[in-house]
Amino acid sequence: MFSELLPGILERADAIGGEPPLSRTGTAELADKAAAGESLADDEIFSLVNGLSEPENAEVVLDRARAQRRPNDDQVLLLPPLYFSSICENTCAYCDFSLGGGTRLSTSGFQREIDVLMELGYRSIELVSSQDPDLYVHCESFDLDDQRFDLKGAANYFEILRSSLGTNGGGMITSNIPPVDIDSFRNLRDAGLDCYLVWLETFDTTQYRRLHSRYGPKGNQAYRLDSFERARAAGIRHVAGAFLKGLADWRREELVLYLFDRYLKERFGRGFSIIGTPRVKGRFVRSGAIRQYHMSDEDYELNIALDRLLFDGILWLQTRESFDLNRRLIDAFGGGVILTLTSSTAPGGYAAPAEVISQFPVYKQNLDAAVSALRDDGLDVRFSWNAEHLAACQRNGA
Repeated sequence: MFSELLPGILERADAIGGEPPLSRTGTAELADKAAAGESLADDEIFSLVNGLSEPENAEVVLDRARAQRRPNDDQVLLLPPLYFSSICENTCAYCDFSLGGGTRLSTSGFQREIDVLMELGYRSIELVSSQDPDLYVHCESFDLDDQRFDLKGAANYFEILRSSLGTNGGGMITSNIPPVDIDSFRNLRDAGLDCYLVWLETFDTTQYRRLHSRYGPKGNQAYRLDSFERARAAGIRHVAGAFLKGLADWRREELVLYLFDRYLKERFGRGFSIIGTPRVKGRFVRSGAIRQYHMSDEDYELNIALDRLLFDGILWLQTRESFDLNRRLIDAFGGGVILTLTSSTAPGGYAAPAEVISQFPVYKQNLDAAVSALRDDGLDVRFSWNAEHLAACQRNGA
């Protein structure tokens, strides 16, 4: 399991910024190798990331990412989140759901949300929920190190969405839900799950413990890390991962994410299908626990450029960022990305203005104007896409 390798990887990652940077020429050679889809050795990926503190090396990465062309990079695949519960037994310091006052959508309320998104044209939807103890019910044998759930409640939402997609020409279900056991992943696969997504928050074990209660299921970092392997073992073809930018040193996190992606490729023949790009937003940004790791727009753009070079998976640009920033990133580095334009991070927020707490703030965007702007830029904006479209936008036939 990858969690067993993490301590050794973190020990190496801790040296980033403390060793002499690579030359501009050396950086260019590694950036070219990565852009060609070749796997970097451990020392190579370390040297590339370690050298990014030098402005001339950072500019090399930006230049290579601008010049590179990814598969179907005239396409933008739209993906809205659909929250069905914000009741959570975890208490993550940076998540507004920890403030309490959550809600769970009824079957009819959930269907109304689906209908709104369908009316807008969406056929690929991300199902999102908190760790709702009445949907992710602890089995009698539940243990923090061996978390087993009765998932009938959560699976019902997947089945409803699958049925709605089926009667409207088909589509794709991605999920951002709590990690579960292999049998539960099989149940979700049978209920329609195409791509399992989980944000890993931070790989830094000390910071992870600081930001998460050790009493909730999410307190077990290893269980979260190893959830991708359980999902793949359960027959779920696509997995998506990311770290939450701004919780720890992003360069160290990027190194670990790359090695994680390579580990999945070596074990399963395919790494992350989607690489997320979330950045901390909201009330927690000013916290002393993360202030030193604040990620500027310049570093964010550099991280996106590096992602474009390193990963075969498609990048997901999100409404935590403004449309203007996302459009600028697409203009600089190309399409072949997922983008969220329509977004509510509270259950019930599409059919009516949300009256409950949102998970984090998002930029409110004019959907028609944004789509028109992207199409004016020569991009093929797709509301309807599926797992085959996702695979076609990945490098190396991933």
